[in-house]
Amino acid sequence: MTLLSRIQHTSQKLTAADRKVIEVLLGQQAEAVFLSAAQLAERAQVHETTATRLAQKLGFSGYPELRAQLQREVMEGQDAAARMRRSVSKVADGSYLADLVQSEISALEQLARSIDQRDVDTASDMIFAARRVFIFAQGHATAVSAFLQRRLDRFAMTTVMLTGRGRDIAERLTSLGQDDLVLVLAFRKQPTDYAAIMGHAAQVGARTLLISDLAGPTMTPPAEHLLAAPRGRSGTEFQTPIVPMTIVNAILLTIAGRHEPQIVTKLEELADLFDRFA
Repeated sequence: MTLLSRIQHTSQKLTAADRKVIEVLLGQQAEAVFLSAAQLAERAQVHETTATRLAQKLGFSGYPELRAQLQREVMEGQDAAARMRRSVSKVADGSYLADLVQSEISALEQLARSIDQRDVDTASDMIFAARRVFIFAQGHATAVSAFLQRRLDRFAMTTVMLTGRGRDIAERLTSLGQDDLVLVLAFRKQPTDYAAIMGHAAQVGARTLLISDLAGPTMTPPAEHLLAAPRGRSGTEFQTPIVPMTIVNAILLTIAGRHEPQIVTKLEELADLFDRFA
C-alpha cells in the first residue's frame, strides 16, 4: 500500500495533530524525507511523539519505517520526472504540449496506484443508492462538478448543486435527509464551507463522499468515503484536472456497468425525449 492509501484507510482514526503531521509529510515531501520524528513534529507544531504514534496507526513499526516508505515513493516520483525531462529534451524549447502530455501520463499512472477499483465500486454504489445527490464544489472543482451533474442527470438521478456561499448553501441543504448523499469535490485545501456541510450531513444521517487530491486525507470532519490521488506537479505549479475528471468518469462507467439494466433503460428514455425535442 502507498502512504496515501494507508492514510485514506485510517482517516477515521486520525486526530487533529495527526492531520498536521500529514500536511507536512504530503505537502513538503522533498524535505520531509530527511526529517527525524522530532523535527517533523516541530515543523507540524505538535508533540514530538505524534509522528511515532501516527506511523503506528498507519501500520508501520515506527516512524523510521514510515519515512523509508515516503523516501521510496519520492524516488519513484523523481524517476518519473526524469523520464519526462528526457522526453521533453528531445524536442525544441517551448514545446509545452509535449511536456504536458508526459506530465498527464505520469499523473494517470500515479492515479492507478492510488485508488483501487473496489473504492470506486463503493463510491458508485453510494451514488446509485441515494435518493438525491447534493454536489458541493468551488473554484476549479466546479468544472468537474458540472460535468458530473450532467452525466448523473442523464442517468435520471436527482442532483442538487450546492453553489454560492454560506446562506446560499444552507438554503439548499434544508431538505437533506438520511437517504441522500453529499458529494464533495475539493482540491488543494479544505473549502471554507466544508466543515459546516459535513457536520450537517452527519446530523441528519446523510452519507458523504469526497473526491480530492493530497489535501483530502487532512480535511475534517472526514467523509464517510474518500477517493484521493495526487494531481501531478505539487506546490504552486500546474496541477492537472485530468485526475479528478478520470475519477469521475470511472465512477460513471462503474455505475453503468454495475447497474446496467436500470441505466440503459433511463438512457433509452432520454433518447426518446431527444427525438421529441429535435
